[in-house]
This record gives sequence, structure tokens and C-alpha cells, in this order.
Amino acid sequence: MKIKGTIVTSIQGFVKENFPNRFQEWINGLTPESKDLFTKSIMASEWYSYQDGLIKPSELAAQLFYNNDIKKAAWEIGRYSADVGLNGIYKVFILIATPQFIMKRAGKILASFYEPSVLVLGDVRPAGVDVHLTEFPDPSLIAEYRIAGWIEKALEICRVKNISIKITKSLTKGDDMTVYVVDWE
Repeated sequence: MKIKGTIVTSIQGFVKENFPNRFQEWINGLTPESKDLFTKSIMASEWYSYQDGLIKPSELAAQLFYNNDIKKAAWEIGRYSADVGLNGIYKVFILIATPQFIMKRAGKILASFYEPSVLVLGDVRPAGVDVHLTEFPDPSLIAEYRIAGWIEKALEICRVKNISIKITKSLTKGDDMTVYVVDWE
């Protein structure tokens, strides 16, 4: 699998912004392949290694900053990614769109950052949606929870309140898809 450079830079930005005094410790703890990637110029539109650019750096962040809580670290990194990515030029669009429309677009957004991947809407409710991650060849808790954190923050930017996200099926557990049951008020 491959990821876009913006995913790589969002992890780097997350650590720099939230743990500035420990950024160098994080860099020094990366695997040689990840360290090589993070110490060079990262191009937003280029494709990079999923393992070296996302999984391994996020695992280290969980170890250093979240007492090995992979789910919490990935969720927070996902929220940060949505905050940075959706508060620029897309903010006006996000503010006028419905939550269901944003979630419908999430499939196109995901496919533009993870190669290959397929995310589609399942059940659409007045105050919620089911989001199905049906293709993701190298599933991991980090990717699943990062996506959940991204969804939560995207909906918050859309001014949605009392968001609940539950993962009811998971590719990491051998299910045929990952299902995010997303509800709000």
C-alpha cells in the first residue's frame, strides 16, 4: 500500500505541534526507513510507503506519548489531519455542506490518500451514517482509528454535535469490511 505525502506530513506536524520538546526523540526512535523519509523533503502529492510513512511512525507516537495506546494515538493523529486538511481552502465548503454529504465525499477523499482503498456509505440516517471500508489490503488498527478520528473532526468542523463513532466490524479482525457506525445530534 501507498499513502500520499500529506499523510506523512500530518503525522510529522502532529508530533511537532503537540509534543515539540520530544520531536527529536520521536525522529531518533524511528526505524531507519522511516527516519530517512521524515528527514527529507516530503512532497504532498507523491506516494510513500504505508508502513514507513504511517504505521511505524504512529506506533512510535503511541509508545512515546500515549502509553502504547495505539487507538488513542491514531484517533488523535486522524483528528489533527482533518483539522489541518479541512480548515484551509475547504473550510467554506465544509461549513455549508450537510454531514451526510461530507461522509459521502469521504470515499473519494480516502481513495486520494490511500492507494488502494474503497470507502462507501451504507445506511444513511437523518442523524447518522454507516461508513464501510471495503478495500484496504493492509488493514491495521492505526489506519482504522486514524480514519475514525478524521471522520469525527470533519463532522465537528461541519458543526455537528455529540458525535458517536463505533467500529462494529473490522478488517483487522478478519471481517469482510470495517464498518463505522457514525451518529450525531
